[in-house]
Amino acid sequence: MLRKIGFVILLIVFAFFIVYLFLFNDSYKKSLQARVYFGLKEYDKAYMLSNEAYLSDSYNRMALTILNASKAALKYEKYIKDAKNYLKTIEKISGKKSINTSELAKIKLICEVMIGEYEKLKPIVINDGDLVKSATKEYKKFKKIYEELFKK
Repeated sequence: MLRKIGFVILLIVFAFFIVYLFLFNDSYKKSLQARVYFGLKEYDKAYMLSNEAYLSDSYNRMALTILNASKAALKYEKYIKDAKNYLKTIEKISGKKSINTSELAKIKLICEVMIGEYEKLKPIVINDGDLVKSATKEYKKFKKIYEELFKK
């Protein structure tokens, strides 16, 4: 009987501790909000909130996890955005009737940079699968262009 009462008291204390952390501790509130924004794929807001939460309490592991995941997701988003812009540039160049050597060198440089940038991306467990697939799709486009034009 005493064990049951002790267990119930321990459970109540633990519940109050959890409520305190997430309702009254600003760092944990922000990290919880960051988790929600991360789930909504608003990585910039998630990064900002988790960074604030982590700076105010460096022991907040949830904030650190979301901070790192958001940072990685933002790198993927930047890669995809850059890839689309560079592919438009390559399309403009390739749409001309004749391509001179400087334009061909520009295409080669763009492809090498984007292939290298993709290889620097480090996937982590929490990353959005669609984000990783989109980045991989863009990488394969650059790889194909590079191999078709410069690997003869």
